[in-house]
Amino acid sequence: MTLPLQHRIELITPPASDVFTISDLKEHLRVEHDDEDQYIYSLMSAATSFVDVTGALGKALINQTWGEWIGPNPRTVLLSLGPVQSVDAIKYYDADNNLQTSTLSQFWILGTAGQTTVTPKTGYKWPTTFNRDDAIKIEYTIGHGTSGSSIPQAVRHAMLMLIGHYYENRENELIGTISKTLPFGFEDLINSQRSSWYG
Repeated sequence: MTLPLQHRIELITPPASDVFTISDLKEHLRVEHDDEDQYIYSLMSAATSFVDVTGALGKALINQTWGEWIGPNPRTVLLSLGPVQSVDAIKYYDADNNLQTSTLSQFWILGTAGQTTVTPKTGYKWPTTFNRDDAIKIEYTIGHGTSGSSIPQAVRHAMLMLIGHYYENRENELIGTISKTLPFGFEDLINSQRSSWYG
């Protein structure tokens, strides 16, 4: 029996930097003291979680590495996440159910950063795998760059609006959780850059 092709994603390496520095945020919020630095940082973390990868934006902000598990015997694989910077490894469970690493040069990595496909080159094929729904793992790096300055300005501004909104309305919100109350203009800015829908 051949298992159906399924996709499961997992974060391997998180971003190495934040979208904003505390100084950036304090300037935007017009805060001149240090008493609330930790609180302000928590707002940035919450806003990032709301927007990043599987959130409102539907794509990665700062470069990070993800693994995408798929079932055996795929054809051309369209990677679920983006924007893709690089495909770093293709791994698989062999017939004895041991994790192995394929030779990356045997595969075509085609398309754009927003729509990237992986398929074996002529004369090669996907490896023979153990019959499990996570038989093959593609590891790849996604994001706009290595720092917050590489993120589109529309997204950065939307996040600053969101952080500012929650800073001013803290008594109605739970820190670490973004409610459905969003500042005016946030969705318009995110929509202009969005890859997928949320809700």
